[in-house]
Amino acid sequence: MSKLVFISGDFSSGSTLLWTLFRKTGQYHCLYEPLHEKLLQYLIYPLRAYEHHFFADNYFSEYKDFKEIRNLFNPEWGERNFYLSSIQDEDRLYKYLKYIIDMSFQRSGKAVLKFNRATFRLGWLKSKFPEAKIVHIYRDPGKQWNSIVRRSQAHHGRIDVGQNGVNFNGMSMAIWCDDLQQRYPALHAANSDNGYERFRKLYNLSYAEHLKYADISVKYEDLVSDFEPVCGQLWQCVGCDSDIEALKKYVIHPGKQKPLTSSHKLKSRLLKTIDMAGHKAARIILRLRKLPH
Repeated sequence: MSKLVFISGDFSSGSTLLWTLFRKTGQYHCLYEPLHEKLLQYLIYPLRAYEHHFFADNYFSEYKDFKEIRNLFNPEWGERNFYLSSIQDEDRLYKYLKYIIDMSFQRSGKAVLKFNRATFRLGWLKSKFPEAKIVHIYRDPGKQWNSIVRRSQAHHGRIDVGQNGVNFNGMSMAIWCDDLQQRYPALHAANSDNGYERFRKLYNLSYAEHLKYADISVKYEDLVSDFEPVCGQLWQCVGCDSDIEALKKYVIHPGKQKPLTSSHKLKSRLLKTIDMAGHKAARIILRLRKLPH
């Protein structure tokens, strides 16, 4: 049995669903996106659940009273230098992760850290935390691309979000490619003809990197369509004895996810306005505390 689990997957891969399942077992202290560039901001004003992240509630509630985070966290971990080899020294990152893992173990005997920002750092994570089980979740690339585009369209409120261009930055895709292109020249914008081609190159590199280090790989489509056996394999890998049948209600197949009604859209717009004010206030507080924001 592993007391420490790292969930790793691309943006829009189904990683939040997997994190939610671990969270709902009640056996793990589950930390959401510890490398998120806006983590300090969200610890002041929480990130509300996206409409497609069912049962997530407050993503960051498990960080409550982790007081040293403000002194240890660096937002640059979510913005640049996405590649980290197994032999590189990154003491500040290690101290930060060691702190939040130790704090999690104090709250519960087992801990889960869910990452969308660790793909090209998995070798380093494996070398520093060899006891951890790495769970990889991935999705059909076409469906993942469509999800990224839809989320970008919803965020900007328009159909054309530059998805046909090589510099499309939905879910920070262009930022990742630009940052990684020196190590992986195929990701250079000049080597792709459109946004999807560049995305697919990043997807393939991510998939290969995960297969190199993951203890188990779970396909999102298999998890939602054939839940019991797939979850059973996952639980066997990490040593979890939670009741699988009791968790099935937290899995909603994409085909059964209903679109927002007009009243829900109105509520969403209102919440978005409130959130913008809340996040602005959080940034002001961080500036006053002279913390990165």
